[in-house]
Amino acid sequence: MVPGIGIAVTAVAVMMLLVLIVLIRRKSRELLDSENIDKKSSKSFPSTPPMRKFQEGAPSMFRKFSYKEIKKATETFNTIIGRGGFGTVYKAHFSDGLVAAVKRMNKVSEQGEHEFCREIVLLARLHHRHLVSLRGFCSEKHERFLMYEYMANGSLKDHLHSSNRTPLTWRTRVQIAIDVANALEYLHFYCDPPLCHRDIKSSNILLDESFRAKVADFGLAHASKDGSICFEAVNTDIRGTPGYMDPEYVVTQELTEKSDVYSYGVLLLEIVTARRAIQDNRNLVEWSQKYMASELRLPDLVDPSIRDSVDLDQLQTIMSVVRWCTQKEGRDRPSIKQVLRLLYESSDPMYSGFLAAVDDEEYEETEGRGRNSKGKMHRNDMIFHSGDGRYLASSSSTSRSYCSRSFLLENGSPQSPPNIPSV
Repeated sequence: MVPGIGIAVTAVAVMMLLVLIVLIRRKSRELLDSENIDKKSSKSFPSTPPMRKFQEGAPSMFRKFSYKEIKKATETFNTIIGRGGFGTVYKAHFSDGLVAAVKRMNKVSEQGEHEFCREIVLLARLHHRHLVSLRGFCSEKHERFLMYEYMANGSLKDHLHSSNRTPLTWRTRVQIAIDVANALEYLHFYCDPPLCHRDIKSSNILLDESFRAKVADFGLAHASKDGSICFEAVNTDIRGTPGYMDPEYVVTQELTEKSDVYSYGVLLLEIVTARRAIQDNRNLVEWSQKYMASELRLPDLVDPSIRDSVDLDQLQTIMSVVRWCTQKEGRDRPSIKQVLRLLYESSDPMYSGFLAAVDDEEYEETEGRGRNSKGKMHRNDMIFHSGDGRYLASSSSTSRSYCSRSFLLENGSPQSPPNIPSV
């Protein structure tokens, strides 16, 4: 009987050993596959200073997170706060106290990998108070994640089109329009090279706890070829959202910053009306034409929930901006800098006096150099002249210098003078 027990024990031990060997080999294979994936992923990242810095573990404004950290912070991906064509967004609470919005990419095809890397590299060098900032990223287990600052009040789209939300006040809507224009001004004029966002829409405008707006989602952003301040037309695949897309871009497939300006005009109309860019099978711009034909009908455009509280002078200015931004040809549209200046002047009378003083000072500085021997160039002449934005006084900084303003925006600009809207 004893030999039989010994044989049974030996057999069980051998079986356990075999099972252990199989498990070890399987785990080793998984680790090897994971390592190969990470190596492939790291090779796919552009060799840029920001990406090298992350891979070397040097301190930066954001860091690389592990899949395990993200899974724990999102309660095993149960804290969904949004979905889109790119994937799903979760609210995450990390162990160090960071609260972030985690964007989980839908797929990791070659194109998806390229856009993932592209967005990281873009966000690594964009620093502006009206752009959603990146907190970190993760590239593990066939998964790709981007961690952004958490915006407590969600998207502008939710507030404009959800019946269970308190309607945004007129003043808040105007401020949101100014915030978005500030972000576009930074992208178009003060980035190096300048950038075109390419997908401005209400779902990409996020609101913080104070309802300050920040522009998100740079996966489609496109830079000019030569890095000059004026965008060069670039042939590219048609990408964007129906209703917001520049009709000229759809026909010519040539992307310029004026495509963003068109989308901004649609967004501005959406903010005023609380109607979707396409509603009841009608384009919002086309639907609005009958109301914009007469100043007497402009109030009929406004969201009924706030119609009685609208500043009519501001409304007229804003609808003039909408008309200008949504011209069929890009050359007939303003720069975003011109738009921003008009919005500032309509929202704060003191701002007009501030700009007049700036113009007077500029004139005195340049009069002796023969800038205008016959007389002063009036401010209004500049507003309706579409050209290089460097020759317009900055609408959102205490500095008039293109270079110094760029430096201030990237390194934290000082507070604007009292009663002057900030960047």
